[in-house]
Amino acid sequence: MTPSASDEGLRSALRAAWAENKELRRTVATQARLLSLLSPETHPAAPSLNCCYWLYSLVRGHERSWSHVWWRLQPLLRRIGELPAPELNPARWEQHRSIRRLEPDRRGAFPHEYTLNIELTRAKEMLNWAVASGMILFNPLAPARNVPTVCERETRLRQGDVDGLLAACANLRDERKPDAKDDGRRAALLRAFVLCCFDSMLRFNEARHLRRDLIGSDGTYTLSWTTTKNRKARTVVLTPRTVEAIAAVEAVPGTHHVFANPETGDLLGETFFRRFFRRACKASGIDARCAPGDKRIVVHHLRHAGASEADEAGARPGAIKDALGHSRLATTEKYLHREKTESARHVAEMMVVAARRPPQRARRN
Repeated sequence: MTPSASDEGLRSALRAAWAENKELRRTVATQARLLSLLSPETHPAAPSLNCCYWLYSLVRGHERSWSHVWWRLQPLLRRIGELPAPELNPARWEQHRSIRRLEPDRRGAFPHEYTLNIELTRAKEMLNWAVASGMILFNPLAPARNVPTVCERETRLRQGDVDGLLAACANLRDERKPDAKDDGRRAALLRAFVLCCFDSMLRFNEARHLRRDLIGSDGTYTLSWTTTKNRKARTVVLTPRTVEAIAAVEAVPGTHHVFANPETGDLLGETFFRRFFRRACKASGIDARCAPGDKRIVVHHLRHAGASEADEAGARPGAIKDALGHSRLATTEKYLHREKTESARHVAEMMVVAARRPPQRARRN
């Protein structure tokens, strides 16, 4: 049975309609693709950096280290806090970093690259929390990398430098009182604090929270996990002169803390020690020992110096690592200088021997 002319016309009309529909769908797909390129990548409901920070602060604001996190996030929030969080990509961060390099602080100094690396780390931590909380789908700063910096501690204090600092601590007086009425408590406090950081290699707040009732008869002292940086308990042994310096500090009734305010019984703040430590450094002239990359001597240099002195005296690197409370030996190696110094001295001695060797005669062919 042969198809009629009407059937053939119907088939041709259907094929034309199908081809037209196919072309129309292709056109619609092309237009949708072009519109997607023209539309913003960020969803209109995406949270801003200020919103992420606000909720992030509610979760971590009770932590002891929150003030340091807040301090490092403020420059970013102050400049681009209204930016949607998914748009903080590495390119936008580099723009922010280039501006931060030219922003002086309250002392007129420009931020170091190491400081900007810390700010990047804090921003990544906040965005990682936002991802874990379901606020954003991914961390846009994940591909960003730190700028390489010199991470080794270059300033090296010797035993004689620390002895000069201790002598300056002994001459420290309270400027609010006449010399005749000064009881010497501040001098005794600072001397005990310096010895805790140098001889026992305690961190700043580890030494500040020292308690008398936990010091053993042989000088052993167990640091609570609440005062250590890595949240792990650690045992140290206080040297005899450190125990003697602590005993010279008059005890405050009602508290076992060594470094307590005699009027209120509360723990002395960080500003107290930093201010009087600065006065002792200026009096002793120890700031002249700073390496070119460091601005001035800080309390942490005492911990570094104690580790280096113990290493030169023959202490095992593993024992120094445990005393410092480091998790990795690679971190402890940044505090030690004996191996590099001895290698350089060995090469110098060999060059002296080579210079004294008589010249050899040239061989004849």
